[in-house]
Amino acid sequence: MTEQKKQQTEGSGAEIDRRELMARTLGAAMLGTLGIDVALGGAHKGAGTPVSYPPCDPKLLAEIDAVLKRTEEIWLAQEWWRLPDEIWDRDDPTPMYVAEELYDVMIGWDILDEYIFPPKKGLDAFRWGYSNLWVKELAPGVALALYDHWFEIKIKAPGPIGIPRHGFDRVLSVYNKKADGWRQSLYAQCPLGPDTYVRAMAEKLVADDFGEFYRKLQNKESTDPRLK
Repeated sequence: MTEQKKQQTEGSGAEIDRRELMARTLGAAMLGTLGIDVALGGAHKGAGTPVSYPPCDPKLLAEIDAVLKRTEEIWLAQEWWRLPDEIWDRDDPTPMYVAEELYDVMIGWDILDEYIFPPKKGLDAFRWGYSNLWVKELAPGVALALYDHWFEIKIKAPGPIGIPRHGFDRVLSVYNKKADGWRQSLYAQCPLGPDTYVRAMAEKLVADDFGEFYRKLQNKESTDPRLK
């Protein structure tokens, strides 16, 4: 083989490797964003590391946090049919739900009731949690909530689609103050972009004790004779 052909062959192989790497990265990104067959190993991470937001009204924060805790309890009990009456504002004629897995925004009770409580819910199990809550009063009796959420889901189906999987998002919710407390009128998931999602997903795979492991290494003297 001539030197020129050898260089061309090696260059072609490198190009194929780059294309394969890009394809795998984009594929993982799309799977993560769509929530399809992404199995996370290592230590389970919820919605991510704590973030620093500006201070907010502690009373409002506690009140909205109570609603989210009730939301979490309902999901953990697998009693999702309680959500429309206990969490959502049934007096709002045009509630809005922006689901990450759907192209269209759902507006109105006709579609929300069907989405939240179909005749045969196709779930074997669903866990939901949240963190990093921040709230803001938009107007008297109207509040905006920003938080991270995570979920673990097992769809009632055979084959790969029935394998449990994990996902996470940022969420914006709007709540209306009612006589019996705050009720949700908008729930909007705000997914990260594909490349950012993949990076965040890789960070979540790191075990919780890695920081301690790293700190111990920093205090350990090297025994490598080449460094003496």
